[in-house]
Amino acid sequence: MFDRYKLSMSRQQQQLLMAWDKQYPVSSWEKERDRRIAAIMGHSNPFVSGERRWSQGYKAVGDGVVSAIPVNSARVAAQPTLASANGIGVIIGNRKSQVYHLSVGCPSYGQVSEKNQISFTSESEAQAAGYRKAGNCK
Repeated sequence: MFDRYKLSMSRQQQQLLMAWDKQYPVSSWEKERDRRIAAIMGHSNPFVSGERRWSQGYKAVGDGVVSAIPVNSARVAAQPTLASANGIGVIIGNRKSQVYHLSVGCPSYGQVSEKNQISFTSESEAQAAGYRKAGNCK
């Protein structure tokens, strides 16, 4: 998470992870688990796959950080009031988790599977339908 989402980590925390990596190398099961997760998520853990290694002062890549995703014009055309009704664009709900994501301030907004997506015109509409706001939304 530190690397993918550019979180801050103290020098002491980094040293702990480097020691852990040295003491407990990635097992074949962890590599297989990472492969399975990557098949679903669309990306692997570069520290498990060996693409990246911890070193003192490692700078996070942030390849999981996303900016606001443009509103899909086809979706807005089908629901013309979505973008203007709440000033933040389409609100995407995940049918499976019953969590909703805002187009601005929610890092996982673009990661909801197409088959699980449901659109809302406002947060109150999503909440009335039994959805709760994603925990990583600002």
